[in-house]
Amino acid sequence: MTPTKEKLLASATQLFAERGFNGVSTRDLVTISMVNLCSINYYFGSKQKLYDAVIDNIVNNVKENLVSKIDEYKKQNIPAIDKITFIIGEFFDYLFSNKISNSMVMILFRELLNTTASGDRVYNEIMEPLKRNFTNLIAEATGLDKQNAYIRAQCLFSHPISFRLLQNRENYSAAFLKKTKQQLIENCKMLLETK
Repeated sequence: MTPTKEKLLASATQLFAERGFNGVSTRDLVTISMVNLCSINYYFGSKQKLYDAVIDNIVNNVKENLVSKIDEYKKQNIPAIDKITFIIGEFFDYLFSNKISNSMVMILFRELLNTTASGDRVYNEIMEPLKRNFTNLIAEATGLDKQNAYIRAQCLFSHPISFRLLQNRENYSAAFLKKTKQQLIENCKMLLETK
């Protein structure tokens, strides 16, 4: 990727996170990235295609840094409950890591709430497969039917998401995040009890 294209992508990610797609003009994008106005059309074709590139970057980041790690772990011959706690822990760690920026997180979650092509893509390529696999693991570990396993999956996934949305990761100490993750794992184990 050329430096100009990289600057545009980084600036666009930041601005779209702060203002949403409709709140950002092409002039805003070139001003913050300090590139020529023609650069957007040259590298991306339009503001919409630049936004699509931002979404591509986020989806690829999640797949590379979270989904691939979970997929590898799921192949191991260990109890389903251990896989479940690993997945929740990895999801939490990823959301609070340096592998995904605050801007990327904001766009990711905003798109999950929208009924747009970008929102559908984020859901269909990332969240739906994760939740489906997670639901299947919960059903396997607990013997619950798919509907009840899905409800528990939703509860477990919502904890790290809501916690991450409350503040930027920089506002939490490493010790606080470690303690929070430990509590999340304990909550996970309690939610998996079928009594």
